[in-house]
Amino acid sequence: MLRTRHSEDMPPKTKIFVSILATLGLAYLVLSAATWHLYEPGLFVTYLVMAVASSVIQVKQSNAPVAFSFNVPFILISLAELTRPEAVVIGCSAVLTQCLMDRETRRRPLQIFLSVTVAATIVAGADFVVRAILPQSLQSVTVRLFVAAGAFFAASTLPSAMALRFIGRQRLGKVWKTAHFWSFPYYLVSALIAAVALGMRQGISIDSALLALPAVYLAWRYYRAQKAQFAEKEKHASEMAALHLRAIEGLACAVEAKDLLNTKGHLRRVQLYCLEIGKEFGLAGDELAALHAAALLHDVGKLAVPEHILAKPGRLTPEEFAKMKVHPVVGAEIVEQVRFPYPVAPIVRAHHEKWDGSGYPLGLKGGAIPFGARILSTVDCLDALTSDREYRKAVSYADAMTQIRHESGKSFDPQVVEVLERRYCDLERLAQELPQGSEISSGFEASSPGAPAAGFDLWGGKPSVPDRPLDFLSMISAARREDRFLLEVVGNLGVSLELEEMLGRVRESLEAVIPHQAMAVFIRHANTLAVEFAAGANQDVLSYLEVPMGTGLAGWVANNAGAVVNGNPAVDPGFRCAADQPLESALAVPLEGGAGVLGVMTLYHRSKDGFTRDHLRMLLGVTSKIAMAVENALKYRESAQRANTDPLTGLPNAGLLGQSLKTELTRARRLNHPLAVVICELAGLRDIYREQGAVSGDRVLKQVAEGLKKDGRQYDHLGRMGVGEFALVLPGMTPDALTRKLARLNAITAKLDLPAGKAVVFRIGRAFYPEDGDSDGVLLEVARFRASGAPAETAPQLDSLREALQDERQDEPVVERSKVERRVHERTR
Repeated sequence: MLRTRHSEDMPPKTKIFVSILATLGLAYLVLSAATWHLYEPGLFVTYLVMAVASSVIQVKQSNAPVAFSFNVPFILISLAELTRPEAVVIGCSAVLTQCLMDRETRRRPLQIFLSVTVAATIVAGADFVVRAILPQSLQSVTVRLFVAAGAFFAASTLPSAMALRFIGRQRLGKVWKTAHFWSFPYYLVSALIAAVALGMRQGISIDSALLALPAVYLAWRYYRAQKAQFAEKEKHASEMAALHLRAIEGLACAVEAKDLLNTKGHLRRVQLYCLEIGKEFGLAGDELAALHAAALLHDVGKLAVPEHILAKPGRLTPEEFAKMKVHPVVGAEIVEQVRFPYPVAPIVRAHHEKWDGSGYPLGLKGGAIPFGARILSTVDCLDALTSDREYRKAVSYADAMTQIRHESGKSFDPQVVEVLERRYCDLERLAQELPQGSEISSGFEASSPGAPAAGFDLWGGKPSVPDRPLDFLSMISAARREDRFLLEVVGNLGVSLELEEMLGRVRESLEAVIPHQAMAVFIRHANTLAVEFAAGANQDVLSYLEVPMGTGLAGWVANNAGAVVNGNPAVDPGFRCAADQPLESALAVPLEGGAGVLGVMTLYHRSKDGFTRDHLRMLLGVTSKIAMAVENALKYRESAQRANTDPLTGLPNAGLLGQSLKTELTRARRLNHPLAVVICELAGLRDIYREQGAVSGDRVLKQVAEGLKKDGRQYDHLGRMGVGEFALVLPGMTPDALTRKLARLNAITAKLDLPAGKAVVFRIGRAFYPEDGDSDGVLLEVARFRASGAPAETAPQLDSLREALQDERQDEPVVERSKVERRVHERTR
């Protein structure tokens, strides 16, 4: 007869079909009770007792879809000799006894009710067919029994085949033939047994014997053929099941290998717990096989989660948690590709759902969660709590059960929690006895998943939804690319301590995973953010941005230490774009060092919604490492400045200024910007030193240095090159602007506090990139040559000097000043 599953595990169409059958059976029982009458009480009681007694005996065959019960012959006799209501009561009583006496499958009251009411419909339907086919005048009880056997077979198996049809989406005839038709001889043999039993009671007639012989022969022949066919199918099914199991265990072993050091044996323990608890609830057959496979494969979807998220020692951000939540969906999609003959994917998909509906990915609640998933989620939590993780130590089983009991009715099914609490000690002892199995080799160089509930560090935004649905292979590939990106970024951070070179390499890595058209890195100086690195579209404008703290996009990010996705870059003071290079959106994150926010990194996109929350999550994954590298580069620059600073004036010395000139020259080449180099020599300073002493001379130098500092821009570079020689590196300086600046420089000497009768003036020389040269040495020496006061007719010698210096710089980047001076005097004599 039709075997009912857990009602909550049935597909909707199957629920409707079973409900209709149960309703018809219940209606017929109520109607029969209202018009009940026994025509032969003794005969009815006899058949009832025999049917109930025979229901206890069942013969089960390995892998067969049904169990053979000895009550069928007595149900057939009741169909042939008693009234329809009497036959229905006998059939229902037999099914009720069979349900109650089945120790292996503990059915719930609702299942028993459905089985009994459906049985009423089946028996009544079979009786209706018998009475519709055979005329009332036919007196042969044997014929009636065999017709009743065929009708009872059809009434018992057709509803079951229809239910399977709703689940498997196959043709009804194929499902009926494959799943049930092989058992037809059992009903013929039951009819024969019923005929013999009636013959013994009434006396066997000649016609009964003659009709029984061919029927017995046909039944025997049919049974032999069907048995051979079924044995072949059973062998093939066993081989396929073994193959599936090996594939499951191999794939599960590969997934567990990613987390082998932290959760070794996790899958084996979860598998054991799930199967034992499933048996406690009466799961068997396909339901238990599905739970077996799901227990092994429930974490296979973590292949789509980047390893830096799985192994993160701290709390997950919303973006990281959103990425973690894809693994049940991806895991279900992977499992669906295997096409298991039992429902594994629904369990994998729902193993993070919660009893109160607050789980993911679908937010299922209560009975809507597959029963296997309820078992798996509870067991998985117990094993996670009792295992060491990256973010916490393991707790004892008693403490873990206390936490799970607290979540009963909220996160977990209370019935499952009750069974787990009763059995966990015994199950753990069994788990300790499990063989460890083969280990995955870990000797090769190759590039513990925690429960998402372990951490949720709010960042002030909702997790993003993908712009378009991705298949699981794409998501796994994206996770691998993200891991390679993180490794590449970390590798580039250690290449150089020069800020601009290091950030240039970082930008190259970012372009591969976060598409953008420009990048700027702001560094905090007191209450102002100034761009120290810019690349991409509009980099000439970005390079000179200065944003007060708390103002504009970058100022808000630095002031609040919070990220912004798709912000408006135009709110930053001084920001503008070329007409052919629009920048409409920005992704900005704070760079936090040991003493707080040290700057802001901003990526720009040409579209208004060019960035996603996934881009933010990836950027946040490397921001702390970038911030650390930037902080180290700034400290290196600061220490280098201290080591290369003139102790008298506090200005950079010749070495440090030379490095600044190289950096600005590199930027000028990349941005195609002008660059000016100015040499200022103090004429008259040597007389003060010689006549007034070192104290007076030093005081003059300090006054000159202070005046030069005050006149300079924040991004200009000033250094002391010799006793009375100063050099200025002026990015973006045009000839007209420089003329005005030189006038201010000459005014500095007029304001000096000098000894009586003494005067000093600047002798100034200048050089421009690219007009006067494209190397740092050439620009310095050209400016120094012009500061020396050489007459105009020495211009050809200057060109010759520039060419000679340029040729020599290609092979010898550092030229001693004494050699250069000698060449200058030789060529200008």
